Amino acid sequence: MSEPHDHPPRATIAQVAVIGGGITGLTTALTLFHHGVDVLLLEAADRLGGKILTTHMRGTPIDAAADAFLVREPHMTDLCAQLNLTQDLVAPATGAAKIWLRGALRPLPKRQYLGVPLDLEDLEASGLLTPEGVARARQDLEAPADAPSSDEAVGALIRRRMGDEVMDRLVGPLLGGINAGDADQLSLQAGVPQLAAAAAHDASLMRSIPQHLRAQGRDPDAPVFLGHPNGTGQIVDAIATRLGDRVRLNAPVRRLERRGQRWHLDTGDPVEADVVVVTTPSFAAATLLGDTAPAAASMLDEIDYASVVFVTFAFNAGELPAFDGSGFLVPRNEGLLMTACSWASSKWAHLGDGPVGFLRVSAGHSGDTAALDLDDDELVTRLLDELASVAGVRAAPLEVRITRWPRSLPQYTPGHLERVAGIESALATEAPGITVAGAAYRGLGLPACVHQGRRAAGWARECLHAGLATGEPGTNATDRVVPDG
Repeated sequence: MSEPHDHPPRATIAQVAVIGGGITGLTTALTLFHHGVDVLLLEAADRLGGKILTTHMRGTPIDAAADAFLVREPHMTDLCAQLNLTQDLVAPATGAAKIWLRGALRPLPKRQYLGVPLDLEDLEASGLLTPEGVARARQDLEAPADAPSSDEAVGALIRRRMGDEVMDRLVGPLLGGINAGDADQLSLQAGVPQLAAAAAHDASLMRSIPQHLRAQGRDPDAPVFLGHPNGTGQIVDAIATRLGDRVRLNAPVRRLERRGQRWHLDTGDPVEADVVVVTTPSFAAATLLGDTAPAAASMLDEIDYASVVFVTFAFNAGELPAFDGSGFLVPRNEGLLMTACSWASSKWAHLGDGPVGFLRVSAGHSGDTAALDLDDDELVTRLLDELASVAGVRAAPLEVRITRWPRSLPQYTPGHLERVAGIESALATEAPGITVAGAAYRGLGLPACVHQGRRAAGWARECLHAGLATGEPGTNATDRVVPDG
């Protein structure tokens, strides 16, 4: 009798394969699924969500990364409406925040936009700037137009229009708290497109920003942020429920290659797809596409990332000092390990009435991995010492959660959007039917990633409709995306 032969497993066939189960990949898959496209999402880890992570501390769901999203960009609120979660969303109980400067916690000016002051009297009263710094900021109202002809760093714009103190004490810390980056190296067009658009209206930022906001019809009393009381992970869970068996966990894609009319994905249990959307970090995409699209992979590998650590402390609420705000920021030049502290029990009403108070402390930024390199005990000790000196927190924590996020926040340097266009163009030539989407490309925040996921889904549908896997997101294919239902 002959021995049985081992046959390779039969490949799963899908119209579209989505690689990566963060919010961009989830949105891409959900959008395609709702349009009747046969889609399969492959996630290397044993959970979905990527850098969205909610776990329980003392029986309470607490986010270990983003705990809210901006409302001014509608894409995340639209997604929550699609998932029937809108009625559950809550706004922070307070929008006030502070900044640690020259040995004291000082309130941020009430009238400011991403740190750019909009009222000089308010700025002067805050005590954040010297009299000379306020005088320098005032020059913004009188200085002639001086915008460069190409993309520039945010820091270059702010220093030129308003001076070094506004940059170092306001704009830099606020933007650094968003992307753990250096605003002197942050692309204005890619990193803060709202500011770029405002600056195009009028050379003076103090005039142009209010004009821009009014032109957008922004309600000054509307919430700036929204979150879910059960954590941002609730949104991930709702998408996973919709997708059901169209998701595979523990399914890293080790190789991509063209076989006939389809792309073959080596995942252990092989997959073949007409179209592939890669939503992993750019360095992972570079590795995956190295053989298939070497020019695109080389450009993908050039995108730099910052590493951060989130340390969440649970305290007896009665042992915490009162804090009138949502948290505080720490500028780079203040010499502390921490970069920000979210006073969660003050920020969110649903966390403020219980017996446990929560503080979420972040550390680490671009070019500095000191926090990531510390062991757990030293990290906690140093951050507790800083909380004591900065905010008067001297209680012993009931519980500590450490969440390390190595290479987690892409850095958009000047010219970033041109680089992204180059990546997309190279992929269209080298690997038609494959595209990339996610935080590394056209926006960091959750709304921007949701928007990219929907645009990638629209591009994939265009490819399928044309019967040929070609096209570039951001050009004709995605200009005709049918909105998600």
